[in-house]
Amino acid sequence: MFFSQIRGVGCALPPHIVTNDELATHMDTSDTWIRERSGIIQRHHVTDGIATSHLAIEASQNALKQAGLKGEDLDFILAATLSPDYFFPGLGVQIQHGLGCRTIPAMDIRVQCSGFSWGLATADAFMRTGKYKRLLLVGAEIHSRIMELSNRNRNFSVLFGDGAGAVILETHSGSEAPSAKNNIRGMIDHEMGSDGSGAEMLILRRPGNAGEPTFQDMGEERSMASLPHMEGQAVFKNAVTRMSEVLTELLTRNGLTAADLDLLIPHQANLRITEMLRKKFELPEEKVVSNIHLYGNTTAATLPLCMNDAQNDGRLVPGKLVATVTFGAGFTWGANLIRW
Repeated sequence: MFFSQIRGVGCALPPHIVTNDELATHMDTSDTWIRERSGIIQRHHVTDGIATSHLAIEASQNALKQAGLKGEDLDFILAATLSPDYFFPGLGVQIQHGLGCRTIPAMDIRVQCSGFSWGLATADAFMRTGKYKRLLLVGAEIHSRIMELSNRNRNFSVLFGDGAGAVILETHSGSEAPSAKNNIRGMIDHEMGSDGSGAEMLILRRPGNAGEPTFQDMGEERSMASLPHMEGQAVFKNAVTRMSEVLTELLTRNGLTAADLDLLIPHQANLRITEMLRKKFELPEEKVVSNIHLYGNTTAATLPLCMNDAQNDGRLVPGKLVATVTFGAGFTWGANLIRW
Protein backbone atom coordinates (compact mmCIF):
# COMPACT_ATOMS: atom_id res chain seq x y z
CA MET A 1 0.00 0.00 0.00
CA PHE A 2 1.55 3.28 -1.13
CA PHE A 3 1.01 6.69 0.46
CA SER A 4 2.73 10.08 0.43
CA GLN A 5 4.44 12.14 3.12
CA ILE A 6 5.62 15.75 3.09
CA ARG A 7 9.38 15.73 3.48
CA GLY A 8 10.40 19.36 2.87
CA VAL A 9 8.91 22.85 2.72
CA GLY A 10 10.34 26.01 1.17
CA CYS A 11 9.26 29.53 0.29
CA ALA A 12 10.38 32.58 -1.66
CA LEU A 13 9.31 36.18 -1.16
CA PRO A 14 10.51 39.18 -3.17
CA PRO A 15 12.40 41.56 -0.87
CA HIS A 16 10.36 44.67 -1.69
CA ILE A 17 7.68 45.20 0.97
CA VAL A 18 4.68 47.44 0.23
CA THR A 19 2.92 48.83 3.30
CA ASN A 20 -0.65 50.06 3.53
CA ASP A 21 0.65 53.59 3.95
CA GLU A 22 2.51 53.30 0.64
CA LEU A 23 -0.68 52.15 -1.11
CA ALA A 24 -2.45 55.20 0.34
CA THR A 25 -0.17 57.39 -1.77
CA HIS A 26 -1.62 55.80 -4.94
CA MET A 27 -5.34 55.58 -4.08
CA ASP A 28 -8.01 56.73 -1.66
CA THR A 29 -7.34 54.31 1.17
CA SER A 30 -5.59 54.15 4.53
CA ASP A 31 -3.80 51.74 6.81
CA THR A 32 -6.84 51.67 9.10
CA TRP A 33 -9.28 50.98 6.25
CA ILE A 34 -7.22 48.07 4.90
CA ARG A 35 -6.54 46.52 8.32
CA GLU A 36 -10.18 46.66 9.37
CA ARG A 37 -11.45 45.03 6.18
CA SER A 38 -8.73 42.46 5.54
CA GLY A 39 -6.23 42.24 8.40
CA ILE A 40 -3.39 43.02 5.98
CA ILE A 41 -0.53 45.28 7.10
CA GLN A 42 1.91 44.69 4.24
CA ARG A 43 2.57 42.55 1.19
CA HIS A 44 5.56 41.77 -1.07
CA HIS A 45 5.84 42.97 -4.67
CA VAL A 46 8.41 41.93 -7.25
CA THR A 47 10.74 44.39 -8.89
CA ASP A 48 11.77 44.53 -12.55
CA GLY A 49 13.37 41.39 -13.91
CA ILE A 50 11.72 38.95 -11.49
CA ALA A 51 9.27 36.42 -12.98
CA THR A 52 6.88 33.91 -11.41
CA SER A 53 9.24 31.12 -12.46
CA HIS A 54 12.08 32.75 -10.49
CA LEU A 55 10.04 32.71 -7.28
CA ALA A 56 8.86 29.15 -7.98
CA ILE A 57 12.39 27.86 -8.56
CA GLU A 58 13.74 29.58 -5.43
CA ALA A 59 10.96 28.13 -3.27
CA SER A 60 11.58 24.69 -4.81
CA GLN A 61 15.31 24.89 -4.12
CA ASN A 62 14.59 25.73 -0.48
CA ALA A 63 12.18 22.79 -0.18
CA LEU A 64 14.73 20.46 -1.77
CA LYS A 65 17.41 21.72 0.63
CA GLN A 66 15.21 20.99 3.65
CA ALA A 67 14.50 17.52 2.26
CA GLY A 68 18.18 16.87 1.57
CA LEU A 69 17.50 16.31 -2.13
CA LYS A 70 18.46 17.71 -5.54
CA GLY A 71 16.47 18.39 -8.69
CA GLU A 72 17.57 15.16 -10.30
CA ASP A 73 15.95 13.22 -7.44
CA LEU A 74 12.43 14.34 -8.47
CA ASP A 75 10.03 12.18 -10.50
CA PHE A 76 7.14 14.62 -11.05
CA ILE A 77 6.38 18.36 -10.78
CA LEU A 78 3.02 20.01 -10.17
CA ALA A 79 2.80 23.80 -10.43
CA ALA A 80 -0.24 25.74 -9.20
CA THR A 81 -0.55 29.32 -10.46
CA LEU A 82 -2.89 31.86 -12.05
CA SER A 83 0.03 34.09 -13.05
CA PRO A 84 2.53 32.06 -15.11
CA ASP A 85 5.33 33.73 -17.04
CA TYR A 86 3.57 33.00 -20.32
CA PHE A 87 0.06 32.20 -21.51
CA PHE A 88 1.74 29.01 -22.69
CA PRO A 89 3.83 26.96 -22.07
CA GLY A 90 3.08 26.32 -18.43
CA LEU A 91 5.10 27.11 -15.33
CA GLY A 92 5.87 23.48 -14.51
CA VAL A 93 8.26 22.94 -17.41
CA GLN A 94 10.20 26.08 -16.49
CA ILE A 95 10.65 24.76 -12.97
CA GLN A 96 11.77 21.38 -14.37
CA HIS A 97 14.41 23.08 -16.50
CA GLY A 98 15.46 25.58 -13.83
CA LEU A 99 16.08 22.86 -11.24
CA GLY A 100 18.12 20.72 -13.63
CA CYS A 101 15.70 17.82 -13.37
CA ARG A 102 15.60 14.81 -15.61
CA THR A 103 12.95 14.81 -18.39
CA ILE A 104 10.20 14.16 -15.87
CA PRO A 105 6.55 15.18 -16.31
CA ALA A 106 5.70 18.73 -15.21
CA MET A 107 2.05 19.77 -15.08
CA ASP A 108 0.20 23.00 -14.24
CA ILE A 109 -2.93 23.31 -12.09
CA ARG A 110 -5.22 26.29 -12.76
CA VAL A 111 -7.74 26.57 -9.94
CA GLN A 112 -6.49 29.83 -8.46
CA CYS A 113 -6.64 30.05 -4.65
CA SER A 114 -7.57 26.37 -4.40
CA GLY A 115 -4.54 25.38 -6.46
CA PHE A 116 -2.28 24.10 -3.70
CA SER A 117 -5.06 22.16 -1.99
CA TRP A 118 -6.02 20.49 -5.26
CA GLY A 119 -2.32 19.98 -5.92
CA LEU A 120 -1.93 18.01 -2.69
CA ALA A 121 -4.88 15.82 -3.68
CA THR A 122 -3.51 15.31 -7.20
CA ALA A 123 0.00 14.58 -5.96
CA ASP A 124 -1.30 12.04 -3.47
CA ALA A 125 -3.35 10.29 -6.16
CA PHE A 126 -0.32 9.99 -8.45
CA MET A 127 1.90 8.74 -5.65
CA ARG A 128 -0.56 6.11 -4.43
CA THR A 129 0.02 4.33 -7.75
CA GLY A 130 3.56 3.61 -6.60
CA LYS A 131 5.01 4.89 -9.87
CA TYR A 132 6.47 8.14 -8.54
CA LYS A 133 8.85 8.29 -5.57
CA ARG A 134 9.39 12.01 -5.08
CA LEU A 135 7.11 14.82 -6.26
CA LEU A 136 7.50 18.60 -6.10
CA LEU A 137 4.37 20.72 -5.61
CA VAL A 138 4.75 24.48 -6.07
CA GLY A 139 2.37 27.41 -5.62
CA ALA A 140 3.72 30.64 -7.10
CA GLU A 141 2.16 33.99 -7.95
CA ILE A 142 2.93 37.50 -9.11
CA HIS A 143 -0.17 39.64 -8.70
CA SER A 144 1.43 43.07 -8.69
CA ARG A 145 1.82 43.15 -12.48
CA ILE A 146 -1.87 42.43 -13.17
CA MET A 147 -3.14 45.05 -10.73
CA GLU A 148 -3.49 48.78 -11.07
CA LEU A 149 -2.67 50.84 -7.98
CA SER A 150 -5.61 53.17 -8.48
CA ASN A 151 -9.08 53.90 -7.14
CA ARG A 152 -10.79 51.86 -9.86
CA ASN A 153 -8.85 48.70 -8.86
CA ARG A 154 -8.56 49.53 -5.15
CA ASN A 155 -10.72 46.75 -3.71
CA PHE A 156 -8.53 44.17 -5.43
CA SER A 157 -5.05 45.66 -5.34
CA VAL A 158 -4.93 46.20 -1.57
CA LEU A 159 -5.51 42.47 -0.93
CA PHE A 160 -2.94 40.66 -3.04
CA GLY A 161 0.79 40.06 -2.83
CA ASP A 162 3.55 38.13 -4.61
CA GLY A 163 5.27 35.00 -3.36
CA ALA A 164 5.85 31.28 -3.74
CA GLY A 165 5.92 28.14 -1.64
CA ALA A 166 6.75 24.51 -2.31
CA VAL A 167 6.66 21.08 -0.71
CA ILE A 168 8.44 17.83 -1.49
CA LEU A 169 6.26 14.72 -1.18
CA GLU A 170 7.80 11.27 -0.90
CA THR A 171 6.13 7.91 -1.44
CA HIS A 172 6.20 5.36 1.38
CA SER A 173 4.68 1.91 1.57
CA GLY A 174 3.32 -0.35 4.24
CA SER A 175 0.49 -2.65 5.21
CA GLU A 176 -1.50 0.30 6.57
CA ALA A 177 -2.01 3.79 5.15
CA PRO A 178 -2.27 7.00 7.20
CA SER A 179 -5.69 7.57 8.74
CA ALA A 180 -7.29 9.79 11.34
CA LYS A 181 -7.10 6.89 13.80
CA ASN A 182 -3.42 5.98 13.56
CA ASN A 183 -0.14 7.84 13.89
CA ILE A 184 1.26 7.06 10.44
CA ARG A 185 2.56 10.23 8.83
CA GLY A 186 1.22 11.25 5.43
CA MET A 187 -1.75 12.33 3.36
CA ILE A 188 -5.01 10.98 4.78
CA ASP A 189 -7.90 12.40 2.77
CA HIS A 190 -8.95 15.19 0.40
CA GLU A 191 -12.12 16.93 -0.75
CA MET A 192 -12.64 19.23 -3.76
CA GLY A 193 -15.56 21.05 -5.32
CA SER A 194 -16.48 23.71 -7.85
CA ASP A 195 -19.41 25.85 -8.98
CA GLY A 196 -18.96 27.56 -12.33
CA SER A 197 -22.07 29.71 -11.85
CA GLY A 198 -19.80 32.05 -9.84
CA ALA A 199 -17.04 32.21 -12.44
CA GLU A 200 -17.64 35.84 -13.40
CA MET A 201 -17.74 37.06 -9.80
CA LEU A 202 -13.94 36.79 -9.58
CA ILE A 203 -12.34 37.01 -12.99
CA LEU A 204 -9.72 38.52 -15.26
CA ARG A 205 -11.55 38.69 -18.61
CA ARG A 206 -8.91 39.89 -21.05
CA PRO A 207 -6.74 38.90 -22.77
CA GLY A 208 -8.71 35.81 -23.71
CA ASN A 209 -10.87 33.99 -26.23
CA ALA A 210 -14.35 34.56 -24.81
CA GLY A 211 -16.01 35.40 -28.11
CA GLU A 212 -14.00 38.55 -28.78
CA PRO A 213 -12.69 39.09 -32.33
CA THR A 214 -9.11 39.29 -31.07
CA PHE A 215 -7.18 37.70 -28.21
CA GLN A 216 -6.06 41.13 -27.00
CA ASP A 217 -7.15 44.58 -28.09
CA MET A 218 -4.44 47.24 -28.15
CA GLY A 219 -6.67 49.66 -26.25
CA GLU A 220 -7.65 47.34 -23.43
CA GLU A 221 -4.99 48.57 -21.05
CA ARG A 222 -7.37 51.50 -20.51
CA SER A 223 -10.38 49.34 -19.66
CA MET A 224 -11.46 47.30 -16.66
CA ALA A 225 -11.56 44.18 -18.87
CA SER A 226 -7.80 43.82 -18.49
CA LEU A 227 -7.92 44.26 -14.71
CA PRO A 228 -9.11 41.65 -12.20
CA HIS A 229 -12.79 42.02 -11.30
CA MET A 230 -14.21 40.88 -7.97
CA GLU A 231 -17.70 41.12 -6.50
CA GLY A 232 -16.36 41.27 -3.00
CA GLN A 233 -19.45 40.63 -0.90
CA ALA A 234 -20.59 37.67 -3.01
CA VAL A 235 -17.11 36.12 -2.98
CA PHE A 236 -16.84 36.64 0.79
CA LYS A 237 -20.18 34.93 1.49
CA ASN A 238 -19.45 32.01 -0.83
CA ALA A 239 -15.99 31.58 0.66
CA VAL A 240 -17.29 31.30 4.22
CA THR A 241 -20.06 28.91 3.19
CA ARG A 242 -18.00 26.61 0.98
CA MET A 243 -14.95 26.49 3.26
CA SER A 244 -17.19 25.58 6.20
CA GLU A 245 -18.98 22.91 4.17
CA VAL A 246 -15.88 21.26 2.73
CA LEU A 247 -14.06 21.18 6.06
CA THR A 248 -17.11 19.74 7.81
CA GLU A 249 -17.45 17.06 5.12
CA LEU A 250 -13.78 16.10 5.39
CA LEU A 251 -13.87 15.87 9.18
CA THR A 252 -17.16 13.97 9.29
CA ARG A 253 -16.03 11.40 6.74
CA ASN A 254 -12.97 10.69 8.88
CA GLY A 255 -14.86 10.50 12.17
CA LEU A 256 -13.36 13.72 13.51
CA THR A 257 -14.44 17.02 14.98
CA ALA A 258 -12.47 20.23 14.70
CA ALA A 259 -11.34 19.74 18.29
CA ASP A 260 -9.34 16.68 17.15
CA LEU A 261 -7.16 18.84 14.91
CA ASP A 262 -3.78 20.05 16.08
CA LEU A 263 -3.69 22.76 13.42
CA LEU A 264 -5.95 24.31 10.79
CA ILE A 265 -4.31 26.01 7.81
CA PRO A 266 -6.88 28.08 5.90
CA HIS A 267 -6.31 29.93 2.65
CA GLN A 268 -5.26 33.48 3.47
CA ALA A 269 -7.95 35.49 1.66
CA ASN A 270 -9.15 37.77 4.43
CA LEU A 271 -8.60 37.77 8.19
CA ARG A 272 -12.35 38.12 8.73
CA ILE A 273 -12.94 34.86 6.84
CA THR A 274 -10.27 33.10 8.90
CA GLU A 275 -11.80 34.42 12.11
CA MET A 276 -15.31 33.36 11.10
CA LEU A 277 -14.05 29.84 10.41
CA ARG A 278 -12.10 29.74 13.66
CA LYS A 279 -15.14 30.76 15.67
CA LYS A 280 -17.52 28.47 13.80
CA PHE A 281 -15.31 25.45 14.52
CA GLU A 282 -14.56 26.70 18.07
CA LEU A 283 -10.79 26.59 17.67
CA PRO A 284 -8.34 28.59 19.79
CA GLU A 285 -6.17 31.13 17.99
CA GLU A 286 -3.02 29.05 18.42
CA LYS A 287 -4.58 26.20 16.39
CA VAL A 288 -5.27 28.37 13.32
CA VAL A 289 -2.41 29.61 11.14
CA SER A 290 -2.73 33.20 9.98
CA ASN A 291 -0.06 35.25 8.22
CA ILE A 292 -2.16 37.41 5.90
CA HIS A 293 -0.96 40.49 7.78
CA LEU A 294 2.54 39.87 6.41
CA TYR A 295 1.94 38.69 2.84
CA GLY A 296 -1.63 39.51 1.80
CA ASN A 297 -3.41 36.99 -0.42
CA THR A 298 -0.80 35.12 -2.47
CA THR A 299 -3.42 32.79 -4.03
CA ALA A 300 -1.85 29.37 -4.71
CA ALA A 301 1.12 30.20 -2.45
CA THR A 302 -0.81 30.84 0.78
CA LEU A 303 -0.89 27.25 2.08
CA PRO A 304 2.84 26.50 1.70
CA LEU A 305 3.74 29.94 3.10
CA CYS A 306 1.61 29.10 6.14
CA MET A 307 3.26 25.68 6.41
CA ASN A 308 6.69 27.27 6.29
CA ASP A 309 5.82 29.82 9.00
CA ALA A 310 4.13 27.20 11.20
CA GLN A 311 7.22 25.00 10.97
CA ASN A 312 9.41 27.93 11.94
CA ASP A 313 7.31 28.85 14.98
CA GLY A 314 7.19 25.24 16.19
CA ARG A 315 3.49 24.54 15.68
CA LEU A 316 3.94 22.21 12.71
CA VAL A 317 6.02 19.22 13.78
CA PRO A 318 5.92 15.51 12.87
CA GLY A 319 2.85 13.71 14.13
CA LYS A 320 0.49 16.69 14.19
CA LEU A 321 -2.97 16.20 12.67
CA VAL A 322 -3.47 19.06 10.21
CA ALA A 323 -6.32 20.21 7.98
CA THR A 324 -6.15 22.75 5.19
CA VAL A 325 -9.13 24.51 3.61
CA THR A 326 -9.31 26.80 0.57
CA PHE A 327 -11.67 28.76 -1.67
CA GLY A 328 -10.94 30.49 -4.96
CA ALA A 329 -12.13 31.84 -8.28
CA GLY A 330 -14.11 29.47 -10.38
CA PHE A 331 -15.66 29.07 -7.82
CA THR A 332 -13.45 26.27 -6.49
CA TRP A 333 -12.78 24.95 -3.00
CA GLY A 334 -10.85 22.17 -1.31
CA ALA A 335 -9.63 20.65 1.95
CA ASN A 336 -6.88 18.21 2.92
CA LEU A 337 -6.29 16.07 6.00
CA ILE A 338 -2.63 15.34 6.78
CA ARG A 339 -0.66 13.62 9.52
CA TRP A 340 2.44 15.83 9.37
